[in-house]
Amino acid sequence: MKTISLFLLFSIFQITGNSQKKLPAVGKADQAELDMKEYPFAKDASALKLFETEEKEITADYGLKIKTQRRVRIKIFTQKGFDAATITVPYISKIKGTKITNIDAYIYYLDSTRKIVTEKVSKSQIYRDKADDQLTQIKFTFPNVRPGCVIEYRYEKTEKNSLHLEPWYFQGFLPTLYSTFTISHPSQIEITRRLFGIDSILVNSKSERGSVDNRIYLQKTYSMSNIIAFEPEPMMTSISDNLKRVEFSIQPNGLGFLKMMLGNNKWKMYASILSEVPLFGKQFEKPIPGTEAILDSAKKIVSKEEKINYLFQQVKNQIKWDNQQTFYSGDIATAWQERTGNSADINLTVLNLLRRAGIRCYPLLVSTRNNGQTDPEFFSLGQFNGLDVLIIDSMASYVLDGTRKYQSYKTPPENVLNRNAFNADTAYANWVFISDTRPLLKTILSVSATLSDNGQLQGDAFVSFYDHSKVIRMDDKIITREEEEKEEKEFLKKDFTDLKIDSVVVGNTENDLLPLTEKFVFSYQPSTTDKFLYIDPFFLFSFRKNPFSDSVRNYCLDFNSKQYLKTSVNITIPDNYEIDYLPPNTILRMADSSILFERIIYKQENKILCVNKMEILYPLFEKEEYPDVKEFFNRMYAMIQEQIILIRKK
Repeated sequence: MKTISLFLLFSIFQITGNSQKKLPAVGKADQAELDMKEYPFAKDASALKLFETEEKEITADYGLKIKTQRRVRIKIFTQKGFDAATITVPYISKIKGTKITNIDAYIYYLDSTRKIVTEKVSKSQIYRDKADDQLTQIKFTFPNVRPGCVIEYRYEKTEKNSLHLEPWYFQGFLPTLYSTFTISHPSQIEITRRLFGIDSILVNSKSERGSVDNRIYLQKTYSMSNIIAFEPEPMMTSISDNLKRVEFSIQPNGLGFLKMMLGNNKWKMYASILSEVPLFGKQFEKPIPGTEAILDSAKKIVSKEEKINYLFQQVKNQIKWDNQQTFYSGDIATAWQERTGNSADINLTVLNLLRRAGIRCYPLLVSTRNNGQTDPEFFSLGQFNGLDVLIIDSMASYVLDGTRKYQSYKTPPENVLNRNAFNADTAYANWVFISDTRPLLKTILSVSATLSDNGQLQGDAFVSFYDHSKVIRMDDKIITREEEEKEEKEFLKKDFTDLKIDSVVVGNTENDLLPLTEKFVFSYQPSTTDKFLYIDPFFLFSFRKNPFSDSVRNYCLDFNSKQYLKTSVNITIPDNYEIDYLPPNTILRMADSSILFERIIYKQENKILCVNKMEILYPLFEKEEYPDVKEFFNRMYAMIQEQIILIRKK
């Protein structure tokens, strides 16, 4: 009955949209929560977010100030839910002057006598981890976590001089019983919103006069109940693109003379504002001590493309990326001197040197794939999390990102491909779509092998990795979770764990304009029985598990770019073996020819030549197209399992 009463309590919250006054007090346990064994809409959940509340207050006094109070309470059902008891709160402390204060955290549980125990996380257990000069993280873990316990934390965040309002993510990786978001702001500040994953939302509005400044404040409260957990799917665009949420934007109104000059084009307003910001536009033309010799050398280069490549390489070699993704620079002169900087430091340096060398280029505000898609109709700088450099001429357009160490300037970065970006140059202030018609995930393998009398394959191989495939291959040794997710876009991955490899020669590691090459010799023992020998045509590759086994899909498919894989395997067979079975030649294609798999196998004298080719010609598929894609990959993976069978002669 206690579970039912709790359900009724939260149903009342949903209907009335009342404020948090009916929630349990901070630091006070609730018997019904501790007795809860499961919840109807999330019976299999290892943990459940009982409620989360967020109150955001915007004040305008010599600049904007945003104060956020956040509170979260979580029920942990099983040991699998213990991960929910490790909390990380990241924030950018240097650029925006952000502070996190008033942190409180409690754990509630029943002891062996069913007495309620309340423990407060001590201040000494809450850590501030300074990841770099700008990013700080609050970290803590609840003590004595056990199945059945309830944990709770709250904190206050203050931001100064920020035009960015963080979204209200009411959906997360835990099912959520109740979520509410309240935003309060002076009436003269216009705030717009957009919804993701929902068509409408419950909103309560009111206005009141401020007790301190006597201004009229508008307040809106949004609430949602019984929110299912987010379940990622293979090859989805990104988590940020698909989480259900509400995004907010502070509009650049009331800018007086600037508005009179530019009319209602708000993006031109943003470009004009950014051009005067010291952390952005004021970096475009400023001298960078130590670059004089580089600029002198660049000006002697006649070819425009060679000049671009030269300066791009100089910046990548000079400044190491600190893994901070932002469009706010610290100071490019300092970054050059200290040889390290965030993404904006690096790319503003690229833009600066290109412009001073006479190359016309533009600052391009981007949202990386992990950050989510942008919307030109939603006027918010908060959509962006990075700055790249755009070069446009009569022959070609280039998007440069100096954080991509092995990326050619001729290849658009993988993390912004097929996405809208904003050219923040005041003369243009327009949106561009970043695309490329080439197969940027491209790998070609050629193998020449001989089967020995005792059934061992020996030979040499030559592999070429192009564009994004080269970047992924070069990063393999320092792979991170983000890079693993990128690799999942590529169905075939080099894997030598079951082979003997020798005499490896790697080429073009220092030249971004050429494909990465690997040449090596190998020995490989195919599987055998007393009579038969089985050769896998893809023995130098391991196919990942078919990612499209689910019968239903909720999100669109994103392959990042066009893909192309070709393998040519030439095998010489000794006289004591003969062919028992060759997989048939076949062409498998989608009805619209968007995906193709082709296999050609034939025997010529004592040789077998096997050529396989896979092409993905459309990088993006809507969820409604999933059944056709699933059927194609089921058939393709079945074909891939077919092997060449040889029989030993008597």
